[in-house]
Amino acid sequence: MEHPIIYGVCHDLRVARVTVLGAPTQSWVVAEIFRTLADSGIRSDMAQNTSAPGGRNDLSFVVDESDSATAMAVLEQVRDTLRFESARVDLGVGRVSLVGASLRSNSEIIARYFESLRDADVAVEMVAATDNFIAVVTRERDADRASRHLKSTFQQGEPSPLLK
Repeated sequence: MEHPIIYGVCHDLRVARVTVLGAPTQSWVVAEIFRTLADSGIRSDMAQNTSAPGGRNDLSFVVDESDSATAMAVLEQVRDTLRFESARVDLGVGRVSLVGASLRSNSEIIARYFESLRDADVAVEMVAATDNFIAVVTRERDADRASRHLKSTFQQGEPSPLLK
């Protein structure tokens, strides 16, 4: 088993969550949404697709706050074609990330990450995790507190293996 390495904790308050409400469940709809955004030069990440009433889906994703108005305008242009009900943007969010290497090789990492957020009384709204990062979207007002608490939990300093 590889030893995970923690490089750092960071937070970003310059993000927005865009949610497409009441989209058809066909995969082509999600593909077209992200193609439309990409063709407009809008980067997105941390996508979450959830079931909505009536056999529809709600698709949420994160964009740079500076791109949120453009994303909304682009989505409005394709709303009828893609047959989704509406779109909305939430500017009151922040992203908090733990960055490292081999983070998935030890189940203790993700457990400690979420325990740290619990102990800081930070609500999690979206999650993304890879071998190189664990990130959450939370309320903007909680992002700094979450970041400080995670730095304390993971004893930030020079990159080194996580010690229990």
